[in-house]
Amino acid sequence: MNGKTYLITGASSGVGRALAIEISKRGGQVVLVARNEEKLNETLEQMEYKEKHICIPFDLTDFEHYNELFQCIKERQIILNGMVHCAGIAPITPLRTISTKKLSEVFDIHYFAFMELVKFYAKRGMSEGGSIVAISSTIVEHPLKCMSIYASAKAAVEAACKNLAIELYEKKIRINTVVLGGVNTEMVKNVTNIVPAAKTEVDDWSRVRQLMPIAEVSDVMGAIMFLLGQDSRYITGRKIFVDGGIL
Repeated sequence: MNGKTYLITGASSGVGRALAIEISKRGGQVVLVARNEEKLNETLEQMEYKEKHICIPFDLTDFEHYNELFQCIKERQIILNGMVHCAGIAPITPLRTISTKKLSEVFDIHYFAFMELVKFYAKRGMSEGGSIVAISSTIVEHPLKCMSIYASAKAAVEAACKNLAIELYEKKIRINTVVLGGVNTEMVKNVTNIVPAAKTEVDDWSRVRQLMPIAEVSDVMGAIMFLLGQDSRYITGRKIFVDGGIL
């Protein structure tokens, strides 16, 4: 990864933060994107070769200003070699609490943001082919109570990746999905606090048959790094499950 540049969304915490740190250890340059500038700087402080990376505070649901985000990258004469969309929210939403506002919030950050990111990444002069990775969830195929909006948004991302692979192949861009099970991040820890009324309805987690314990972020880095690198050059439009053996 030495000499390569990667755009990571959600780089202020969780998987995105861990990925940015890992890429820096391998000599890559990272464009870190997230809403919270303070937390982005906290990530940067944990990275190797701090001076070579770029933090861009940006709200990925601000669709009118994506041109400014990528112009900021272009002005620094950066050519991207890969991108990973880690940003997201996972609200517990019992059917009785679902609203068009909540639907928009979840789909905006997971699906619509991803589509905008891919569109701009694929524009002439932004990248040298490379690899795009989307982060999805086992909840798409292993349903959990009160997670229908989140699961639907992730399913949309998975479908988009498979279909976009056809168009992006012409631009020498690969696109794949990493499907994660439970990972020990702040988002997972806080998920039951988003809708307090749903706390008693999340016991379904215990019904999922997972052979291994809940993952640490370090457990899922290998698959993402593999898809970003040249060893996966013959893989596109696919899903890799990193779920601890959910059966």
